[in-house]
Amino acid sequence: MIVSISEQAQIFIAAVEAGIIIGIFYDIFRIIRKIIPHPNWVIQLEDLIYWIIVSAFMFFVLFNKNYGEIRGFALLGAFLGNVIYFFTFSIFLMKISDWIIYWIKRIIRTLIRIILMPVKIILKILSYPYKWIARPIKILGVRTRILLNKSKNRVKRKSKQILRELYIMYKKV
Repeated sequence: MIVSISEQAQIFIAAVEAGIIIGIFYDIFRIIRKIIPHPNWVIQLEDLIYWIIVSAFMFFVLFNKNYGEIRGFALLGAFLGNVIYFFTFSIFLMKISDWIIYWIKRIIRTLIRIILMPVKIILKILSYPYKWIARPIKILGVRTRILLNKSKNRVKRKSKQILRELYIMYKKV
């Protein structure tokens, strides 16, 4: 099918627009990866999903604008749109997303601190009676440990003394 120059220009512009949309879609994946760190296998799965969606999108665009014919200038237009997007708008979008992510994380941390403040206060209040009860028990524990060690040492000394006496008696016989 013969396509006029004006139709080719429309196809090229549609391909450039498709390349920009593909770039925006990839930046969405990049932002999600910044928010939630992923293991490598999940990143590979996301990339596979990305390329499947991008391929279907490009097929849809080429099918609607170019009657399903794959032409070099259409692919070049998509590549050009992607490159234009990544060297202009993407830089700005990623800086804004980094800033937004930073402030959202900071707000969430502050909210968690505010929510946990009563819990900290309650734990601090409950720690005073615990210290009051635990200190005498700790002292008793230390004293009992000392007494146990002394009695253990006495048993050792006595057993050594008995063994010595038995050895001496054995030598005499």
